Amino acid sequence: MQICFYRMRAKKRFGQNFLTDKALLNELVELVRISPEDEILEIGPGKGDLSELILNNCAYYHGVELDRDLYLLLKKKFSNHEILFSNEDILKFNISESLEKTKIRLLGNIPYNISSPILKWCEKNYETVTDIHFMLQKEFALRCTGSESSTSYGKLSVICNYLYEMEILKEIDKSYFSPKPKVDSAFVRFKPKHKNIDLVELDNLSLISSLLFNQKRKKISNSLKGVFDKKEIDKININLDSRPDELNLDDYLELASHLNRYG
Repeated sequence: MQICFYRMRAKKRFGQNFLTDKALLNELVELVRISPEDEILEIGPGKGDLSELILNNCAYYHGVELDRDLYLLLKKKFSNHEILFSNEDILKFNISESLEKTKIRLLGNIPYNISSPILKWCEKNYETVTDIHFMLQKEFALRCTGSESSTSYGKLSVICNYLYEMEILKEIDKSYFSPKPKVDSAFVRFKPKHKNIDLVELDNLSLISSLLFNQKRKKISNSLKGVFDKKEIDKININLDSRPDELNLDDYLELASHLNRYG
């Protein structure tokens, strides 16, 4: 069976929006700063436009593609290269077990509809990842990187700020994608802050930030009454007249520590 690379259309059920502009792709590769020692895992390589620019500049490359037609296309397109592709769901893919690698750089143009599940998957593979470069919906990227008092600040911002140093490297207009989506995108770097995740601290941080942002118009003193007794609330060393979007990461960690002791 011969696969025609140029006639293959994006499939809506996979949330596919292909980026094919060569100048922009080259710019993204420059932003990632790939070195000859790097081991790269690309999520959703699609038609292989970005893969083509990466694979000759790194020590190891593996692409995970859910769409079987695209997987076959990639196998054919790169048949002369010693690189690996998997036809798998990335959300079921375990880096250390599948690749037997301990220091992987993640790269991908992420379908908008799985952005949150992908970040949860990254948490599960946190210890094996050196850094992450994802193309995301711009609004979602702003929520990830949001800081206190910004309109995009929320639970996702708190969790991402706990786990990663982040930077929006480039904002990208929707016109660069095919088919053209309704929204713009952003290319974001996530750099893990820790060697290991303190799962108890992360769970408590998630619980307390969910509680407060679900009542974001309330002062936190009112929201905390359902969690702590007055004696414990009096021990909390932050401004209890604040609202959730006025607290920084250290404030949320302070609350999480009380949740751990009180729980």
